[in-house]
Amino acid sequence: MMDKKFSKAEKKFRSAIKKDSKLAEAHNNLAYTLRKQGTKNYEAALTHYNKAIYLDQKLPEPYMYRGVLYVQMGNKQRALEDHQTLLDMKSPLAAELEYVVKNGREKTPEQFFGVSNKL
Repeated sequence: MMDKKFSKAEKKFRSAIKKDSKLAEAHNNLAYTLRKQGTKNYEAALTHYNKAIYLDQKLPEPYMYRGVLYVQMGNKQRALEDHQTLLDMKSPLAAELEYVVKNGREKTPEQFFGVSNKL
């Protein structure tokens, strides 16, 4: 089910990039949707995270999610470099990436959104 949603979102972000290839946020979001669709898309996702960073070096999200991708690809050192960039930016996303580096995975929706474990 989620794959279909990410696939649909992928098409929308590709369309946005076709209209304006300089939209850093669109490249970041396209990379995110590609990453969420599985390992076969990791290289393409990395390309779009890099493009987003190239277009807007002050945008923290592509550093965070590229760091997550690096962890998923088994490249913890590169993830730590993105973590340091986020620390230098004083971005609250540094804590999120630190969690991923330490735990080897992203937070579950319950952890991310602060839902109580007692529910």
